[in-house]
Formats: sequence, structure tokens, C-alpha cells
Amino acid sequence: NHANGVSMTTVLGPTGVLRRALRNAGLLLTGKISAGLIQLGSFALAARGLGLNDFGIFSMLLAQVQLLTGLAAFQSNHAIVRYGVEHLRTGNRRAFQALIKAGTLLDLGAALFAMIATFLLVPLISDYLGWDSAITRSAQLISVLALTNAIATPKGMLRLFGRFDLLTQHTVVTPAARLVGVAICYATGASLAGYIVFWLIAGLLGAAVALWLGWREARRRDLLHGMNGSLRGLTDENPGIWRFTIISNLNSSLKLIPDQLSTFLVGVMLTPAAAGLFKIARELGTAFAKPVELLNQSVYPDVARLASVGQWHRLSRTVLHAGLLAAGSSALAAILVAAGGRTLISFVFGDEFISAQLVLLLIAIATSITVLVFAVEPVLYALGKPSRSLVTTLAASLVFTVGLLYCLPRYGLSGAGMAYLMSGVVTVGFSIFWYWKLVVVPHGRRSREARTSG
Repeated sequence: NHANGVSMTTVLGPTGVLRRALRNAGLLLTGKISAGLIQLGSFALAARGLGLNDFGIFSMLLAQVQLLTGLAAFQSNHAIVRYGVEHLRTGNRRAFQALIKAGTLLDLGAALFAMIATFLLVPLISDYLGWDSAITRSAQLISVLALTNAIATPKGMLRLFGRFDLLTQHTVVTPAARLVGVAICYATGASLAGYIVFWLIAGLLGAAVALWLGWREARRRDLLHGMNGSLRGLTDENPGIWRFTIISNLNSSLKLIPDQLSTFLVGVMLTPAAAGLFKIARELGTAFAKPVELLNQSVYPDVARLASVGQWHRLSRTVLHAGLLAAGSSALAAILVAAGGRTLISFVFGDEFISAQLVLLLIAIATSITVLVFAVEPVLYALGKPSRSLVTTLAASLVFTVGLLYCLPRYGLSGAGMAYLMSGVVTVGFSIFWYWKLVVVPHGRRSREARTSG
């Protein structure tokens, strides 16, 4: 069946590949929309139950652990798809088992490192920000949330197997559990620590479900038969996997700067209340990129197969069509934000958070710009060139950080939105450059030469 999947990709045109990616993304989107609405409800209840200042602290604590977790985590799901496609095509079960062993080791090691680092750094951060002992204990408790990130390998397996239906089902597990927990806290008037406890329990539940689904599907395909606990020779049939995952990790880690470091810096440079406002704006403003992220996940396996068989023309058309579709949809969402952002914030979070309207609009516009080139990254990974994506992310993150440090003192909270815009422009420029250099120029020339000789 996996071999048939590869052969089908060679005859599918770009529209067929994109259609299949859209179908898979549609499955994920069904769950993601539900999860997004549920999570929005969780944040809305938490914001109303905690108030602006405590919700800002809650946002800073989440950003702190998510940033350190992301910096440590290896995005082994990229490697699972990148190397797994070939192992399944050739029926090399031993190489596949070595691959998922390596991925699991990376996942667990990174999660443990992030948890310990977060726990140890909390007292230093607390002293600097003047947090009391109750907030310090809550911050150390939430460090356990790092363990919930050790699920990249099973999720990568589900993507590789095409089980986007299971990924869809898993998407709602953690948000649904969190909504229940936050609702209990809201109804009982719980303290900040109570919200953190339920947030943590829900995350651990979601991680357990992901592990069960991924390994269950591997066992059903008889890919675990004969697998043992030996850790020798993991790279023998997966050459370059350590370098690939390290670069993937650096790339994904740098992407966390706009997402998590920004929330923490806003709280430090302005106020915890400003961090709460920014958290609301970021959650809403980047929500329109979530469907694009799902399309990215679903298109990657097909892009990898197209690249492996040299279908460069179809690959280019797929990238173009996907980018235009994503950018158009996101631009429409930005227009809706401009028209009704104030009403949306007031209705969901309360009048206390209306000040987030301007930064919300700026982030929504930046998101619309960035998603235009979203499909370039999976192409770079499929070509075995994650370092190019890393350069793009490094440049964008550097511009964002400098822009944030410059704009926040001068323009207040809206300065964070300006930094997002600067970063988005850099991302688009670098992505177009890499795609032109690595795909259009070399493979376009070969296609022309082949037509001429024919």
C-alpha cells in the first residue's frame, strides 16, 4: 500500500497532490477548528476568572515553559517523514525501527532537559521580577508541562501513515480536558495554582493519547515485529539523521521567539497586564495561520515523494497554488479582524481586554504576509536542506527581536505588532530566494535541456 502511494504521487498532477493535501488538511482542520474554539473558551474563562493582571502572569508562565521546551525539543516528526518515506517504500522494517528509536530518544531527552532547566531557572526569574512564593511555586509546578512535548515521533508516524483522521481526533483531547478544568476553576473561584494544575493534567492526558495512537498504528502495520531495546546502529540506515534533527530543532526553536519569548518580554518590559493583552492578540491574530500549519503537515509527505522521484514541475505548481490559496484566505481573515476585532475581543474576553485591538490587527496582517510562502519549508526539508530554512528563521527571528526591543519602549504594545510585520517581510524574502536557487534554477534548467534534447 505504501509503495502504491508513492506511485500514485508520480502520476498525480499538482492539483491532485494539492487536492489530497487539502483533503487531509480538511480532516485536521475539522479537529483544529473545534480545538481552537475550545481553547478560546478556555482562555476566555481564565481571563475572566483571573483578571487582567493574574491572567498576564499566567500567560508569562506558560510562555516561559513553552519557550524552554521548544528550545530543547527536537522536531523528530520531520525526520520520521523524511526518512520514513523511503523505509516504507523499500519495506525496510529494521531501518524504520531504528528511526523511531532515535526519534523517541530525542523526544524524551529534550523534554526532560527542558523540565529540569525550567525548574532551576524559576527562582532566578522570580527574584528578577519580584514574584512572591506562591507564583514561584506555580512556575515550578508548570515546568512538568515540558514532558507533554515528547510526542513528535508518534505524531510523525501518524502523518507518515496518512492517519490524519487520528491526528484530527487527537487535536481536541488536550483542549477539551483543559476547558473542563478551567470551567471548574472558574466556577469555584480557584487561584492561579488551580488553573495551572488542570492545565498540566490536560496536557499529560493529550500526550498519553498521542503516544498510544502512534505506536498502535505502527504495530497494526507489523512494523514493530522483532523490535528490541538495542540502541546500536541507529544511524547506520538513517545517515545524517542527527544533523538533520539538530538543524530542525534549531529552526523550530527560533520560531518560538515570536510566539513565546515575545509574550515574556512584553511582560518584563511593559507590565504583566500588557502580557495578558498581547497573549489575547497573539492567540487571535495567529489563529488564521492554524489551517495553513495543518496544510503544511498534510502536504509534506507528498512533497517529499514528489522530490524523491524528480517531479519538479508539479512540485513548483503545488507550492504556488498552495501559497496563493493560504494567503488569500488569511488576507480575508485579516479584513474581518479590521472590521470586527474590537467587538470580538469585548464579547469573548471582556471590555478589560479591548486595548489589544491594534496589536491584533498588526499580527493578523503579518500572518497574511508570511503564509504566502508556507509551502517552501516542507520542500526544503524534502530536499534534505533544513539548514536553508534555519537561515530564514534565524534572520526573521533576529529582525523580530531587534524590532521588539526597539519598538516596545517607543510605541508600547503596538510595537510588538510592528516587530511581527518586519519578521514576516524577511521570511517571505528569504523563502523566495531559497526556492528560486534550489528548485527553480537547477531543476528548471534540467527540464529545459531534457525538452530540447527530446
